[in-house]
Amino acid sequence: MSNDNNENVKQINISRKTLYLAIAAIAVVGIGIAAMLGLFGDLTGPEEAAANGEVIATVNGEEVTRAEFEQALEQEKMQYEMQGIDLDSEEMSEMLRELEEHVLENYFVVPILLEQRAREMDITASEEEIEERYQEYATQFGGEEELEEQMAALDLSREELEQDITRELILHNYIDRYLEEYLEDNPDEKIDRDDIELEAEEVENQYQQILDQYNQITEMLEEDDPDMPREQLEMQLSQVEERYGHLLEAESFEDVKEEMEEEMIEERIALQRQEKEQRILMEHIETLLEASEVETDF
Repeated sequence: MSNDNNENVKQINISRKTLYLAIAAIAVVGIGIAAMLGLFGDLTGPEEAAANGEVIATVNGEEVTRAEFEQALEQEKMQYEMQGIDLDSEEMSEMLRELEEHVLENYFVVPILLEQRAREMDITASEEEIEERYQEYATQFGGEEELEEQMAALDLSREELEQDITRELILHNYIDRYLEEYLEDNPDEKIDRDDIELEAEEVENQYQQILDQYNQITEMLEEDDPDMPREQLEMQLSQVEERYGHLLEAESFEDVKEEMEEEMIEERIALQRQEKEQRILMEHIETLLEASEVETDF
């Protein structure tokens, strides 16, 4: 990536798959908190620690250090390693470079831009929101006592943890407000339920697919195929029953036709809303990038 501001703005390539409400911002803050708490282990060693103060990027004057970047990069690399991909090998050097740019852009540049806008708009997080999110982290550790033990081992105070949680929530709240205001100003962008149409055959096919999936899993369980782990099949069956139990109990398609139509319409609306919000947020980020000074050196 070039160090020239204009070139950097042009070369920023936000990945669409990271864009839904949180874009990469909120997920990244969550990963940072989790890593800090030890969910992913120690991601830095002596050599990395020595470079803690090195600045590798600035976003409108706000700095990103190599230590922050390396932590996020290692977490991303771990996902590839779990799939048997060694990004540190010579033949994967180009892919590693692309990953580095992805991490810098989506883990830092975009979140920082959004957070700067949130501060300009005085967007905050309530004490209730912070406490609820704190309790969610506690649940991940098996309870608040376990979380506090982990924090104590890391010499991390609750106040420090809540500061990062607050940042996460502020980004959530900013994006929610932006989308809400955008749709108020652009009512034609809102999804009209009346525009969602379903063919009767489409609904019945969906119903049949659910039945076929359920029957297939139950048959495989009865056969006790050694090539298919029973625990995995039982988990799949449980998921199908939890999601579609009310449909599976019906004596015929006609008994659940209207209910299925309603559910499918809601799913279609949710999908269209997600796609539309992704586009709106993408355009917003591109606008912010064009108006920003981004310098990188890594």
